[in-house]
Amino acid sequence: MFEALADSDCRSILATLDDPLPAKRVADVCELPLTSTYRKLEQLSDAALVAEGTEVRADGHHETTYVRDCTGVFVALDGDDSFDVDVLRDRETPDERLARLWSRVSEEL
Repeated sequence: MFEALADSDCRSILATLDDPLPAKRVADVCELPLTSTYRKLEQLSDAALVAEGTEVRADGHHETTYVRDCTGVFVALDGDDSFDVDVLRDRETPDERLARLWSRVSEEL
C-alpha cells in the first residue's frame, strides 16, 4: 500500500477516480501509457485502494471500470517498531470514524 501511495502516477490515478472509469479513460486523463495505467491500477487494486466494476453495455461489449474505494489511510504507530493500517472507506460516516478512533484510543489506554 505504501509503495502505491508513494508513486505519483498512482496518486494521480486515485485523484481521477471519483467516478467509475475504464482504464483507457484513466490513461487519457492522467496522460499515461495504457500499459502503465493497467499496472498502476492493479497495484492500487491489490492495495485495496481501488475497486473494479463492470459497465454493462447494451451492445454486449462490457467494460471493466475502476473507482477509488477509499477516502484516506490511517496509520497507527506502535511502540514496538510495528504499525497498524486502516483504509478509510467512503461509506463510513463521520460518526463511525469517530467511534473507530475512540475505540483505538481506548485500546491504547
